[in-house]
Amino acid sequence: MPEPTLITHNPLIVLLVLPFLVVFVWATWLEVRRWWRYGPSGNNRAAFPIDETAPSYEPPAPEGDPDAQDVNTPNEHSIEAETMTDAKTQINETVKSNDVVLFMKGTKEMPQCGFSSRVAGVLNFMGVDFTEVNVLADENIRQGIKDYSDWPTIPQLYVKGEFVGGCDIITEMTLSGELDQLFEQSGVNYDKDAADKIREANG
Repeated sequence: MPEPTLITHNPLIVLLVLPFLVVFVWATWLEVRRWWRYGPSGNNRAAFPIDETAPSYEPPAPEGDPDAQDVNTPNEHSIEAETMTDAKTQINETVKSNDVVLFMKGTKEMPQCGFSSRVAGVLNFMGVDFTEVNVLADENIRQGIKDYSDWPTIPQLYVKGEFVGGCDIITEMTLSGELDQLFEQSGVNYDKDAADKIREANG
């Protein structure tokens, strides 16, 4: 019976040597495969096939180069900023060109939140001719009107281009008679008797 060798006697040596053998065999196979496909190249990498359609890196063109890429090409952030600017411009034009504007959720005929319904209901009952803007139809307007007025909630009422307030303020002004005075001072037609009936009902 042959004497056990050092390797068979100590399995730890096998575990240490085996990874090196695996790497050696794998590297040898890769080199043989490369030689078989491309032949001896003498490290001449030009012999390998090149995909002409693959994207390549090009260093930035020097300043003043007419072929340089336009650095002002719009990106996602600039497009978003431009969209918000357009929304504020649209809001400003709407507010300035109409005597009474209500930014609300839904329409005056079909409000889609209780606060919008209350303010629109007051204006409708008082016979005020107002322009409504449904913020649910345009997310940019919905956020833009908050930035425009620096007021975090909707609805928002504007009279003669000036921000008056939201639901709570309009309710208080209606019950105190301040809204009547504002309409009178601004030359906005409204039904005085209807306004008095609101106060009587909530007295």
